[in-house]
Amino acid sequence: TMKRIIAAALIAALSATPAVWATGKGDTQVPVKKVSTDPSDISSPEWASAKEATLVNDGAAGGPFEKKTLEVKVKAVYTKSGNLSVLLSWPDADKSDSKEAWKLANSAWKRDKGDEDKAAFNWEIKRIKNFATKGCVVVCHSEAKNHDDWKYHSETATERGDMWVWKAATTSPLIHAEDGYVDDDSRKGDAGTGKAKKNETSDKTKPKFMQDPAKKASAPGSLVDGETAEIKDYKKFKSGDVVPSWMLSQFSGSMADVKTTAKHQNGRWTVMFQRKLESGDKENDVTFDTRRDYTFGLAVFNNSSKHNSYNSGPTKLIFD
Repeated sequence: TMKRIIAAALIAALSATPAVWATGKGDTQVPVKKVSTDPSDISSPEWASAKEATLVNDGAAGGPFEKKTLEVKVKAVYTKSGNLSVLLSWPDADKSDSKEAWKLANSAWKRDKGDEDKAAFNWEIKRIKNFATKGCVVVCHSEAKNHDDWKYHSETATERGDMWVWKAATTSPLIHAEDGYVDDDSRKGDAGTGKAKKNETSDKTKPKFMQDPAKKASAPGSLVDGETAEIKDYKKFKSGDVVPSWMLSQFSGSMADVKTTAKHQNGRWTVMFQRKLESGDKENDVTFDTRRDYTFGLAVFNNSSKHNSYNSGPTKLIFD
């Protein structure tokens, strides 16, 4: 029989590392205030009218934050024109947005050990049994001895979740979050582009691409597909030079539904997520009806794609 592991579901979604899902301490509801104009960024005046909720997320079991908690501040607003905006803020002393950058030292290229900070939502598209009371734990499964082969999926084809994943290094520079979904097979990306890919040579010993000096960088400090040039002469680099180890992809299609703006200041991340109430993709995106409430789970990752996370319990989004 298939063995179910009680685990932090968004952790499993991104890396399948086991952990205990949070018990829902702190606020369990986030009110959504109707405003006349969509906020344009994290400092827009519309946020002043929104009531702030405080989620107390639990550190993932087995990781460095086990038995620790993290307070995540959440505000939400919507407009009649059809947009939902959610503002997250949480303490994080270090801004992790380089994700394994290449650095030349003593004539050898080495990857930095740093990963990236993240925040991930999971919403119900089609009702997931027990999601409203237990959260994302109900879609975390172990079907293999190797943790890397663990899957995140719903039990049946009639159950489906919508995932928004903001990543400080690989989506944030292009002001988006990855928009994906969870079905009875696994976690997948929506149709379109936006997935970053590794920037490395075939032998994985050094970067393959650099910024094309003849093209203007759309995300300075990052590499973006279509704006790069293959490195032909490595002798032009000097010790201490840094080259991104990931190549970002411009967002398009349904993958581009969730826009974000983010800022790290005074030891805190503040990230705004924004999406149309109705995206047009009823199969793979949650459709927000302002007459209903919506349960979600939220995970915040600290410099990791694995177990360095804090996870919420099931939380309700309630429109006014």
